[in-house]
Amino acid sequence: MEEMETLKMKIGPHEFEATGSPESVREKFQAFREMVATLSSSAVKGVMEATKKSLDIIDPTLTTEDQLNKIMRVNGREVSLTARPQNLNDAALLLIFGQKQLRQNDAVTGAEIISGLNTTGGYSFGRIDGMLEKMARDGDLLTFGERRGKKYRLTNTGLAKARAIAAELVSSAA
Repeated sequence: MEEMETLKMKIGPHEFEATGSPESVREKFQAFREMVATLSSSAVKGVMEATKKSLDIIDPTLTTEDQLNKIMRVNGREVSLTARPQNLNDAALLLIFGQKQLRQNDAVTGAEIISGLNTTGGYSFGRIDGMLEKMARDGDLLTFGERRGKKYRLTNTGLAKARAIAAELVSSAA
């Protein structure tokens, strides 16, 4: 009897699923990977340019924590912003980035994000989970857990976006 293999994968908004012999699944996945690379090369190029700009703006002699302290404040479990980004999505990305960098917290709860936004002030929102789910569908966040136990983590794309936004705010705060 021939060996069967199933592979399911999601890369950003692109989903792949194949079942068959290991060789056929590998061939199908290789074609899918090439297609996604072609489709998203312009998006990746934009993120890479933004990351390069953010690295050029941030003073390399200072650590990331020193730079982030210009635009963020940590109080216990809470990270809040002292500089205001353009919109609520950018603020949420920055708060998750701040949790990761300043508190070494890779799995951020919705309550921590809401607390940071409330302390930052100036943002009106009802429920935040819908916005965070949309950010996950766009490929900026990973979500795991259920209901009140749901947590959020930055993807590589989301991390690059957060770094670019932070670099822009750091340069304008300086």
